[in-house]
Amino acid sequence: MFDIHNESTDHRDMRDLTIIGGGPTGIFAAFQCGMNNITCRIIESMPQLGGQLAALYPEKHIYDVAGFPEVPAIGLVESLWTQAERYNPDVVLGETVTKYTKLEDGTFETRTSNGGVYRSKAVLIAAGLGAFEPRTLPQLGDISHIEGTSVFYSVRSVNDFRGHDVVIVGGGDSALDWAVGLMNVAASVTVVHRAHEFHGHGKTAHEVLEARDAGRLKVYMDTEVRSIDEEAGKLTRLHLRSRSGSETTLDADRLLILIGFKSNLGPLAGWDLELCDNALVVDTHMKTSVDGLYAAGDIAFYPGKLKIIQTGLSEATMAVRHSLSYIKPGEKIRSVFSSVKMSNEKKPQ
Repeated sequence: MFDIHNESTDHRDMRDLTIIGGGPTGIFAAFQCGMNNITCRIIESMPQLGGQLAALYPEKHIYDVAGFPEVPAIGLVESLWTQAERYNPDVVLGETVTKYTKLEDGTFETRTSNGGVYRSKAVLIAAGLGAFEPRTLPQLGDISHIEGTSVFYSVRSVNDFRGHDVVIVGGGDSALDWAVGLMNVAASVTVVHRAHEFHGHGKTAHEVLEARDAGRLKVYMDTEVRSIDEEAGKLTRLHLRSRSGSETTLDADRLLILIGFKSNLGPLAGWDLELCDNALVVDTHMKTSVDGLYAAGDIAFYPGKLKIIQTGLSEATMAVRHSLSYIKPGEKIRSVFSSVKMSNEKKPQ
């Protein structure tokens, strides 16, 4: 993982923008601050930047970010940081923002669980899904004693599955991506999905079905895992039941449950901001119901929102750009365009 060299030392130093959250959206927002000549500070609750990509999916390959035909999640995070660090943003790791206060002069104080107090002229919330925990299979009871050894809710290292018989539960993007990604790593891969069709990306779903038809993996649709067997604290078998009532037993020593996460806004839920679908409602300028307080990425809501990385990066750009009128009131804001030089300096007619 990359190093962070520029951690804040004086909490009360004023910055133009405080960015709450150090995932892809937050990192790209820091880059946009540099592009727009304003100072910023990222505050991230995790011990490293990258959000879910670094914490849960570092080896997952991503295919839908512009300019990257295929990139590991951690590689995308590192590229984003390389882009942002040229502007030396302050970074505070391992601190959770618990409260904000808008002062009489229109500036903000953000307080963290570690007792930190950070001042800025505006705030951008890029906290992803907030606090999150994986969805489990309640019918399996308490399996905490084999979680992290036989049962997993994310793939932090493919070596945890190398040479093993893996059953993946789920039909979304993560489940399908890892079904493809583990085919050449695991001894066997089986996908179990409770619905009659996948709801992940169409191209990846097609790859999984092609692999099934070629005998490279197995797929059980309209089916759920009902119970498991274990010996000496290790998973040995899974018992499946289809919607029609038929039952199947599979030998397996790795169970990968990828059925999403339950998000929890945590302290954000008590900030008296307008909410919808457990996210912060924003306008076309990415502003929340409080002037000077913006949101971008999965934490932001507006009609038609798509929760993908590419959207978060675009929203970070808009949020930073529109925050300038609050950070520098009355100042004429210079238009910024992508740096493309026309050949021969010839202007279009």
